[in-house]
Amino acid sequence: MEKHARPKKLPLHKMIPNILTLAAMACGMTSIKFAIAERWDMAVLAIVVAAFMDAFDGAAARLLKAQSKLGAELDSFSDFVNFGVAPAIIVYLWTLDNLPRWGWPVALVFAMSVALRLAKFNILSDDKDPNDPLTKYFVGVPSPLGAGLAIFPMIIGFMADKRNDFDSAALVYLRDPQLIALWLVVVAGMMVSNFPTLSSKQIRIPVRMKMPLLAFCGVYIAFLINEPWPTLSAMAIVYLFSLPFGIAHYNRKARSLAKGEKDHDDGDED
Repeated sequence: MEKHARPKKLPLHKMIPNILTLAAMACGMTSIKFAIAERWDMAVLAIVVAAFMDAFDGAAARLLKAQSKLGAELDSFSDFVNFGVAPAIIVYLWTLDNLPRWGWPVALVFAMSVALRLAKFNILSDDKDPNDPLTKYFVGVPSPLGAGLAIFPMIIGFMADKRNDFDSAALVYLRDPQLIALWLVVVAGMMVSNFPTLSSKQIRIPVRMKMPLLAFCGVYIAFLINEPWPTLSAMAIVYLFSLPFGIAHYNRKARSLAKGEKDHDDGDED
């Protein structure tokens, strides 16, 4: 049997998704550099930029029909650096190093949870039935959102410090290493958990809402640029409140499908 010859030339646009992935990894690595220099706001923003790039590299690969095994593997490695290693080190340097006995182990647990999350995601992706509506849900919290939740206390601190909403005692309490360690363990558990969460694949908008949605995105980007900390805080809060709705939506869909299959089976018996 003849093997298909590999193309000798590759269109440049096919490399754009991998370039975006490498750029995201560079942002993740740079966030660690900022954390070492104690430039906490820049470290957090670098993680946020990496998350946005991660959201678009997969979409770019599908639009450009440039999916490849190399891209999939590179994306997993990049996600581990950006959303596992980098947030763990940033939060450790920010406050967990004041917890001598448990600070570093908690950081390790978070990073390892991201690795397990990515490995489980890759396995489930290979086993997915494209015709099953239930496969459109995420299993557990995705790693970019998990990283965002991990640095959420830092974002609240930046916002409060800028607006003087809290007194100094409250800010110190917000940075308490024991509370942050507990929060990081909770987020790690949510990433490796099996509860369903909503994904963008469930979102369908009427055609007439296209322009209003684009206008909303423009306003959102403007707020993100001018007021990054309140905007990011609002995103995290909205996502946390959406988790119970995601579980309820999944259970309702599963019951509906099970009922439909049962009715179909009963019809076959007649």
